Amino acid sequence: MSDAAHRSPAASAVGDKEPRRTCLGCGKKQSKWLLHRLVLTVKHQVVVDTPQTAPGRGAYLCGAGCLKAALKRKAFQRALRATCELDLTILEEALREPVRLK
Repeated sequence: MSDAAHRSPAASAVGDKEPRRTCLGCGKKQSKWLLHRLVLTVKHQVVVDTPQTAPGRGAYLCGAGCLKAALKRKAFQRALRATCELDLTILEEALREPVRLK
């Protein structure tokens, strides 16, 4: 068997030049540029960071469908390492927009 056959998927992702992130809702690993990045504002509100350039910790979602799963798992507080406020209507609307590719 080749050496590549013994590697785990996570190990093969390390060699990729493209950054990969995990969706908080479904747990699927994808290119950073295919996911929506969410960050905390100074007022501890979660907002979508469309250009993906805001400072601080970020959390990633595939789209609006994964938002409910992430809420159920209380993944935002864990990923952002802070208590946060969520305005679901604004987030759902923003997550329905397509991700702007780099």
